[in-house]
Amino acid sequence: MVIGKSEQRGFSRMNLETKLTFKVRGKDVVYEGTCKDLSTTGVRFITGQKLNAGDMIEISIKPGVDITPPLLVNISIIRVTATDNGLYEIAGTIQKSDNA
Repeated sequence: MVIGKSEQRGFSRMNLETKLTFKVRGKDVVYEGTCKDLSTTGVRFITGQKLNAGDMIEISIKPGVDITPPLLVNISIIRVTATDNGLYEIAGTIQKSDNA
């Protein structure tokens, strides 16, 4: 849904509080995080793993019911912010959906 000019993003974000897993493209180590919000073009999550702007990662968000397949997307990291409690807030843009 496209929203008015007062919103800087082209699409509204859906607030979430759900677990996700991810791995850096080309590596086999799987990390965990907590998704904070999601839109059709991006995602924001918290993790203990430090990433860098420009990193490409593969994210899997598994819904709470088994009949719905997980959301699998490739993300380009655009922002990494250290939090006060030693975690990292990661924001990225969705590059390609594997379930489209």
